[in-house]
Amino acid sequence: MNGYFMIFIKSLITFIGLLIISRFMGRKHLAELTYFDYIVSITIGSIAANIVVDRGINPIDGIIGILTWGMMPLLIGYFTLKNLLFRKIIDGEPLIIIKDGKIFDKNLAKTRYHIGDLMIQLRQKEIFDISEVECAILEPNGRLSVLKKSEFKPVTPKDLNINPGKNGLMIELIINGQIIKSNLEKLYLSEKWLLDQLRMKNIRNLSDVIFAAFLPNGQLYVATKNNIDNEDSDQILQ
Repeated sequence: MNGYFMIFIKSLITFIGLLIISRFMGRKHLAELTYFDYIVSITIGSIAANIVVDRGINPIDGIIGILTWGMMPLLIGYFTLKNLLFRKIIDGEPLIIIKDGKIFDKNLAKTRYHIGDLMIQLRQKEIFDISEVECAILEPNGRLSVLKKSEFKPVTPKDLNINPGKNGLMIELIINGQIIKSNLEKLYLSEKWLLDQLRMKNIRNLSDVIFAAFLPNGQLYVATKNNIDNEDSDQILQ
């Protein structure tokens, strides 16, 4: 029984440790990880798994190993910010794969990037004709950045001399019947204004609102529960 309890304790400790390390290592999306980041992540995960299931491993030794592997990317990240050459050595550098519709096979060979992989990434970007590509760059994280030739780019409102208005962010005001007061303050709006707007939409109970947001065009979007029964709702707008 003590053995199972130790597995639980070690699992809890390694989970907390991994959570802390992941916060310190930053918020890179999986697709933005370099090969180095990917290898480090796998190694840390393997160490953590061994700590949990291998009863012969001292948990303190394992934690030191995780911390060491967790700190190394932070130190290397610091040096790559200060030294461009060091960054190229660690992360690699972007390579031009296509220029003016022509494939650079030497750069493909350098990165051991198969022509089939190139075609897949182009198709995923809705490009089925290489001659439409002005430039394609293979980034250090393995993703392909593509610039189409100007004659193949989609028409924009600016091309047609149309002013579509400014874009903006939708700001959440209510989630599951709870008013987000901090967002109201950012908009310089009051709860009274929000409740008045709900009444104008014939919504009598705040608990009926599952989501409400202030749209970039100045309108209030409101989503309510299905089959609302106002008599059963417990929070009536005052």
